[in-house]
Amino acid sequence: MTASALLIGAVVGATAGLASGLLGIGGGLVMVPFLYGLMEGTNWSGVAVPTDYQAAVAHATSLAVIAPTAVSGLLAFRREGVVGWATVASLGPAAAAAALLGSRVAVSLPTPLLKTAFGLVILVTGFRMLREAAPSGPPARIGRSALTWWVALPAGATIGFLSALLGVGGGVVAIPILLRWARMDLRRVAPVSIAIMVLAAPAGVLGYAVAGQGLVGMPPASMGYVFLPAAAAMIPGAVALAPLGARWNQRLPTATVRRLFAVLLMVVGAELIWSNAIEPLLMS
Repeated sequence: MTASALLIGAVVGATAGLASGLLGIGGGLVMVPFLYGLMEGTNWSGVAVPTDYQAAVAHATSLAVIAPTAVSGLLAFRREGVVGWATVASLGPAAAAAALLGSRVAVSLPTPLLKTAFGLVILVTGFRMLREAAPSGPPARIGRSALTWWVALPAGATIGFLSALLGVGGGVVAIPILLRWARMDLRRVAPVSIAIMVLAAPAGVLGYAVAGQGLVGMPPASMGYVFLPAAAAMIPGAVALAPLGARWNQRLPTATVRRLFAVLLMVVGAELIWSNAIEPLLMS
């Protein structure tokens, strides 16, 4: 990587860490687009990755940054005393197992189709979060789980699978599930989402690393599909600023955090749909 690419990576990592702590999204929504650009802009980045591998490398490298970032954010939330550990325990194991599977599936399925489908999901979710009032009924208490095992198993698996498949933090899937099914207050949802990623992200990274053994044409310092130099550039800022985002999460008005996350979902969903479905169709 060039010096400019490393510097931009450091800024992106810091931004991702702040978003991770504030919204519980793991930062992947910030890092994955940067990683796409990094590999497409070989002239300025100095990174050459075969086109067929680029999506998987971006998702794998993003997860490699999300893992330590989630730990940093979780420690900050733990100091605030807002982590619902029972909910994490009910969702985490299924999320980790499904993340391992999701990483293996990601290297074999058409990336544009997967990104378009997920873009539709998060776009609709963002609209619903923006329009709907707070969930009815009392929020789940910290330390108790409002999810029965037959709900927790598919919910955790969905969170882990899609997170690894697209290289994003579990918040884009976990937050709607926890808001609607567990009736958790938004201030408690972000800590639980990040805690789940502490379990799921390393499993996804392991899957990508194993699936990518022996690839031809990968740049130096790669571990399977994980491009270590880019991860190393982003990790310091991401880990350093995740606790700041976590503190902001507990101090901002709940409605403001909810609207911010909903708008972010809609913007990312629209971009995914445009770049992977509409734009190629218009150019064909």
